[in-house]
Amino acid sequence: MLNPTRGTTPKTASRRTSILTLIIAVVMLIGPAPGALAGLAAEATPPTQPASGPGGADYQWSASTVRYITFTDRTKDYWVFGPSAWQGSGPAPSAAPLVVLLHGWLGDDPKWYEDWITHLVRKGNVVIFPRYQTSALTPPRNFTSNAIYSLKHALAPSSPAFPAGSVQPDTTLGMTLIAHSYGGPVSANIAARWSAESLPQPKAILFAEPHNGTIDPSLAGIPATTKIGCLVGDVDTIVGRAGCDALWDLTGHVPVTNRNYLWMFNDTHGSPDLIADHRVPTSNRDGGVVNALDWYGIWKLGDALRNCGFFGTDCDYALGNTARQTSLGAWSDGVPVRPLSVSTTKPPCPPGSGAKGC
Repeated sequence: MLNPTRGTTPKTASRRTSILTLIIAVVMLIGPAPGALAGLAAEATPPTQPASGPGGADYQWSASTVRYITFTDRTKDYWVFGPSAWQGSGPAPSAAPLVVLLHGWLGDDPKWYEDWITHLVRKGNVVIFPRYQTSALTPPRNFTSNAIYSLKHALAPSSPAFPAGSVQPDTTLGMTLIAHSYGGPVSANIAARWSAESLPQPKAILFAEPHNGTIDPSLAGIPATTKIGCLVGDVDTIVGRAGCDALWDLTGHVPVTNRNYLWMFNDTHGSPDLIADHRVPTSNRDGGVVNALDWYGIWKLGDALRNCGFFGTDCDYALGNTARQTSLGAWSDGVPVRPLSVSTTKPPCPPGSGAKGC
């Protein structure tokens, strides 16, 4: 604690106290100088979830079901999440579009992605979550075959994954693949092998901060019509840009009208900060709180790519460097969150980027 009279005589201290009292009185009378209280203003807060649209809260289902299918070889396990408690207009659909979510390294429990899964299901999707790795000892070369085994088991006739009365996957639409980290190579390989493995056609793929390991030497089996987004986090020090670079090179047969290379940035304008690190897609960051980078970023992109690939709708949210695609909303004071950067070529690293590989 500071002592204002230390090193002074009582007389000097008294004089200083009198001067201080006078200054306080003047300030109280005429008010502080312009801008003096600016630093006391409340910090801007991030945008909240949009009410509707891709990434939005216009949910037609209010709940979800879950079934866990397990095997002696646990690397073949998978979870199925289905929508329940219909709250839309008209009768509840008996089938829903299929989304396959491929987890990152050791992210083999859906709890790591529970917020995103819940969003996808309540938006009206059936979500399959293959568990293709159970420990660091599971060989990465087996990840894709493990995931394919799970998918084929889940989608087989009379599968226990979809009992009578449950919402069934509408495989006539194809499938959307959503991947994080090491799920990137797995989803790319599945998409390339879909025909040979008799799986639904991949209509859309979102690679969220993908790894670059164990990608098939050729991804020519991915249909040229597939809608693809590949996202790099600007402070992703785990995988950085290597995965998107590799996937971009191997999907050159897909026209750039159907694929975008995206970059997501930090924004610390207000509080709490929005941090584009490797954990953006997961639920175990920042106390498990989702934010604008989810709603306006990866959730929006995943929803829009699905809609564009399946139905030809919301394509301006998914592709094309449009304002709808790049916008991440606005802070409470009206300042826009730093938008996504979109490219149709492998872009140079943005100045000051902390992404691995920059």
